[in-house]
Amino acid sequence: MSRKCLISAGQLFSLLLVSSLIIMVTTNSTWTGGGDFLDNIISCAIAFAVNFIAVIPLGVLYRKRPTMNILDHGYHLTGWFGTVIALFYGLYFLTIDCYYLSVFQVFNANMIEPEMPSWLIVIAVLIVAVYAAWKGMESISRTSVFILVMLLIGFLFILVTSIPQVKSENFKPLLYNGWNQTIQSTMLFLGRSTGLATLAILLPATKGNKKIGFTVWNVITYLLMSIIMVIMVGVLGNAIQTQMFPMHTLAAISGIGPFQRMDSIFLGIWLMGVFIKIAIDLYLFGSCMQRVFHIKRGGFFIIGGAMAVGIISVLITKSVALQHLFFDVYLLAPLTLFASFVIPLILLLIDTIKCKNKTIRRMEETLEVQHENSALD
Repeated sequence: MSRKCLISAGQLFSLLLVSSLIIMVTTNSTWTGGGDFLDNIISCAIAFAVNFIAVIPLGVLYRKRPTMNILDHGYHLTGWFGTVIALFYGLYFLTIDCYYLSVFQVFNANMIEPEMPSWLIVIAVLIVAVYAAWKGMESISRTSVFILVMLLIGFLFILVTSIPQVKSENFKPLLYNGWNQTIQSTMLFLGRSTGLATLAILLPATKGNKKIGFTVWNVITYLLMSIIMVIMVGVLGNAIQTQMFPMHTLAAISGIGPFQRMDSIFLGIWLMGVFIKIAIDLYLFGSCMQRVFHIKRGGFFIIGGAMAVGIISVLITKSVALQHLFFDVYLLAPLTLFASFVIPLILLLIDTIKCKNKTIRRMEETLEVQHENSALD
């Protein structure tokens, strides 16, 4: 099917970079599986390499049919089962939003304003995100470029003002306690790396050099993550194990001259990142529901999806059992792996088998014609 280009490659990977930045601000020793925070640098490198491998099936499919996204390929190659694929992607994007919005509520309840009702934050974030998603991907992508500049300036300011407080004695040898933490933190980073699933739907609507954009996005993301890990360990030392949100702690104690307590910058970074992430995912959810129900516009599904995200995220913050379920790396990582790699790989295998069968049938038909001509001679 023909698809009009909506955004440039630069805009696409800018919004992916913005949504990736919230991976950094929500990382702690509990979720990474231990207190050897410096080992997360190795996890960053592994996740960086895995992303370049995982994108191969999607890249091959896109090269074969540049005007089709993963949903189009699902219907083209599997028929009615394409509806199941579209439904899975839609629910996946909502699940990710529930995860990030509930983490933000936990942060607010523990670090900012415990007395503030969590539903007030949810409503505020979702109203803005719904409006952005309703306006379309062009509006979201243009906004993301501006927000990306603001986020990078904010991160740079926090890191530069923290460097004088780095102490060499806070650094321990890598892999001092083995590979267990590295494995779990790698799963955490990959589980939160939803960019490939986003690419699976948005690639055909993007113009420009996507290979360079993909490379720059990954390099900046994981390089910045590694730098942040090093500075957090150098400044906080063993105290990092006791911090629910060590990046917030780093921002709170950083400062230079009249600029002190950069935690307000941290809060702004998180809010802008969550807004962009939820806006993108709500737009993609609406696109998936358009394919499921074969309708032209998915605006009402955007509103319905936002309501579901709001209700579920509030329930998560009020239930320890739900927090254990949704915050478990072994739930998020398999879902992301399936959306980013397994489904494109399965569709690529189906496509390859169908192409081979067509080739065999053509060869058989050619041989039959040759035999008939020989018999006539």
